[in-house]
Amino acid sequence: MNVFIEILLVLSYTFLFIWVINKWRFIQESGIPRHWLSGLFLLKLGVGFILYIIYTDFYSVREEADIFKYFDDSLVVYNSLWENPLDYLRLVFSKAPATDYFFDHYYVKMNHWANPNDSIFYGDSILMIKANAVLRLFSFGSFHVHSIFFNFLSFVGLIGVYRAFKPFLFSRKEWLIAVVFCLPSVLFWSSSVLKESILLLLIGVLCFQLMTSKKREGLNLKSLSLILVAIFFLSLLKFYVVAAITVPLVAFLINLLTQTKKVLFVYLVTLFCFSLLFFNSSLVNILVLKQQDFLDLVSNTKAASSYEIPLLQADFFSILKAVPTGILNCFIRPIPSSSLSIMAIPAIVENIIILLGIGLIIPQLLKRENWKVEHLNGLMFILFFISILFAIIGITTPVAGALVRYKVAALPFLGIIILYFYQPKLNN
Repeated sequence: MNVFIEILLVLSYTFLFIWVINKWRFIQESGIPRHWLSGLFLLKLGVGFILYIIYTDFYSVREEADIFKYFDDSLVVYNSLWENPLDYLRLVFSKAPATDYFFDHYYVKMNHWANPNDSIFYGDSILMIKANAVLRLFSFGSFHVHSIFFNFLSFVGLIGVYRAFKPFLFSRKEWLIAVVFCLPSVLFWSSSVLKESILLLLIGVLCFQLMTSKKREGLNLKSLSLILVAIFFLSLLKFYVVAAITVPLVAFLINLLTQTKKVLFVYLVTLFCFSLLFFNSSLVNILVLKQQDFLDLVSNTKAASSYEIPLLQADFFSILKAVPTGILNCFIRPIPSSSLSIMAIPAIVENIIILLGIGLIIPQLLKRENWKVEHLNGLMFILFFISILFAIIGITTPVAGALVRYKVAALPFLGIIILYFYQPKLNN
């Protein structure tokens, strides 16, 4: 593509989305000033461009560069539109046909359509390739235009998270903006053509519909439909997030519908019931196999940021013993060492800030008056989601680089919890 035309496209889409941001009621009702909204979106675009430079200049094999693999494979699907439009429609809008014809004409030409490292547990790449194939209708093949679209999707998701938990913070909304939009890992991994961008969109939709349901005195049909759609696409994109969010989601809804005062009890009982189902299903074997797949990958690739984790067996006590170490790894890794790349520095700084934040709020956690009754259901939702997500990824992931990306979904909520219990000090 001609450089001048691409620059014109990028500027046009940038101004278009800034216009949408300044006009869309959902975004404007966040209460964030317009110039802040535009600035946050431009910040994400800037980080996305930095990611592009990093993956262009420091990765010699483009097929292994995360931000390009879905975009490049989507060209094969997009080209089918001009060769055989029906093939394009089947590839994009239906289950991938398992025939020799489609394998010979399309699948064999793509590197990640049938990725051996994908699974039901950690999601697959097909959804991302399909999304990029659709975006090519509007991008004319410009990667930077795709990056703008994905940035907008994650931006909308973060707006949803911000609006969902804004009522929990009585003052200092600028701090809430910082922990939702500007944590290094969240900003870095949700600002390009990656799964995390869509992941945050879906989580933002789900949280916004849940947390604002109390104002509407329950879930209406529209809200319930949006939650189910979000869960469906989450299951396709990253199933482990669905596994982590199911318990707090069900418990939140039970508390919402029954208006019980035993909020924590409902969460614990729900966790117990789902644990029984988990250990009597095939999911426990999938968890063990996923850890083994990761360990095999580390053995074959000699990943620089790998570390030892407890080996899992498909039984309750083996997994239970591994959980504390897994959760701890999510808080402390990557650990500074000479073998880590410079890209690990922001994650290390982020961990230090989070650990300091947790240390600061411990005295506030012990004060009963800081646990507001009207916020208790939402706080428990956050705490159980973070704990279960960190447990799942911590016991299966022996590579710090992967761990940093997998925990992105929980980081805004971790920041919200810290800010919620630290705000009494901010107000003094």
